[in-house]
Amino acid sequence: MLTLCICDDNQQDIARILDMTRRFAREHPEFSLRPQTFSSPLDLLEHLEGRGGFDLYLLDILMPRLKGLELAERIRDLDKKAELIFLTSSREYALDAFEVEACGYLLKPVDWEKFQHILLSAVRRLEEPGSPFILLKVKEGLRKIFFQELVMVESFNHSRVCTLTDGSKAVTTDTLASLLRLLSADSRFFSPHRAYIINLEHVTALNASHVLMTTGQRVPVARTSLSSLKKAYVDYIF
Repeated sequence: MLTLCICDDNQQDIARILDMTRRFAREHPEFSLRPQTFSSPLDLLEHLEGRGGFDLYLLDILMPRLKGLELAERIRDLDKKAELIFLTSSREYALDAFEVEACGYLLKPVDWEKFQHILLSAVRRLEEPGSPFILLKVKEGLRKIFFQELVMVESFNHSRVCTLTDGSKAVTTDTLASLLRLLSADSRFFSPHRAYIINLEHVTALNASHVLMTTGQRVPVARTSLSSLKKAYVDYIF
């Protein structure tokens, strides 16, 4: 059972997010969620100090008396492992949100597909604590990408396009070399070509010319990389 907190000063928004949370629970019965709602950040703080915290927080940012970001800082003082998702009508706090290690930043009215994707990722991480991740510079600010959800990175037109397990893509201006430095310490990641990094966990086949990924994408293999790629793949699998 994972505990989930919704904190928003707007009762209609609370009702909508609670409905979406219940829909998520129906569509993902493998996860058990117990939601609780608060219309005041001060009431939530009182609960945290007296009865303990939650596994996952869905927080409005623009609330009276105590902003969602300040509330998140207080939560982080008590719990470094909880997952935080911000729900707001303004884009301007996106960078600040990642300073408290938020895993999501959703604009109101909240889109169901985006909500489901972020909540699913958060719940899976809670089920598997300690999962490694990287922070990417994206258009909206910073985005946390967990290693297990990163299928591949392609360098394309001065940007790096990261393909994720759900088929979505994250575009970053981070260089391929800097990403490889961050990822190469994990045996899952390998660069078979100067324009690509792949996650060996998501390889379905390889030959002398290309690697086939679980997404159906074909990644070219440089002739000089073939031998080390085969060794890296065998070492990872076994």
